[in-house]
Parts: sequence; structure tokens; C-alpha cells
Amino acid sequence: MDVDIIQPKVERAKELLRTAKHAAMATVNQDGSPHNTPYFFMHSPDLKYLYWGSSPESEHSKNVARTGQIFVVLYDAFEGGGLFIQANEAHAAKGEELHRALVIHNELRAKAGRNSLPPEYYQGDGPQRMYKATVQKFWVNASKRGKDGHVIRDYRYEITAEQLL
Repeated sequence: MDVDIIQPKVERAKELLRTAKHAAMATVNQDGSPHNTPYFFMHSPDLKYLYWGSSPESEHSKNVARTGQIFVVLYDAFEGGGLFIQANEAHAAKGEELHRALVIHNELRAKAGRNSLPPEYYQGDGPQRMYKATVQKFWVNASKRGKDGHVIRDYRYEITAEQLL
């Protein structure tokens, strides 16, 4: 791995983790076709877990319930750079997991000037569930360019949570 190429990509990924509000989550439909969903991006401070709120009736929630797997891309379409995240063990959070997710969610809501949501919003007859997934891998990408400056190929480079913290 060429540190001169990767380090700026890691720095951009760190910035995106601090500033991006939304990401794209990919799941797999029951028929094997892809499904992609933009969502409000939340993570644990140690980057071990991803969180999101969603209706249990949405397509991606049904896919998560069936497979427990997601793939997330965090990026800025205007500035470039990105972070790829593979996660598994995705499920509706309950108990202490829900409490930890709500602390993170409500801190972000407060920063945006919004009221906190109570646990009941994500339980029982509430309209949504809070989901949690365990991060497995992170990657950044870099492109190889030809003499004319055009992209020949993209490469993904696996990085660790420690590099992003």
C-alpha cells in the first residue's frame, strides 16, 4: 500500500465521518437484486457500530431482517473521496443497544436544533425501529490514471478503525 496515495484518502474519510449527515446503504432484496437507500448516518464513537432509524416495513429493513448485512458508502459528491463500510449482524436494537443508539441519535438531533426522541418512538407501536449493525471492514479508494489523466482503474484499500479515529 502506497502511504502517499492512501493517507490523503484516510484524512478525507475522517473528515466525512465528522461532517457527513447522510450515507448510502446497500442491501439485497429477496430476489437477489440490489437495493440502495440514502439514510441519516450515525455511528458509535469507537466506529464499531452503525445505527439508523427506519420503518420495519421499508424494503431495506426487510432485507436487514432477512440477511443481517449492509454495505455503506459515505461520500461527498461535490468534493470527492469516500469511505466504504461492510457491516453485519444488523438488527433492530432493543434494551441497552437501543439506549446507546438513542444517546447518539439525540445528540445529533440536538446539534441540529431538534427535540429528542423517546425510546417509545422505536418500540412497540412506535412508527420506526432503531437498527444497529456491527462494522466488519473499512476501505478507501484511489484511482490509477493513464498518461492522459483518465482513470484506468479504481482500487480499494482496506483500513482500520484506528486509522479513522
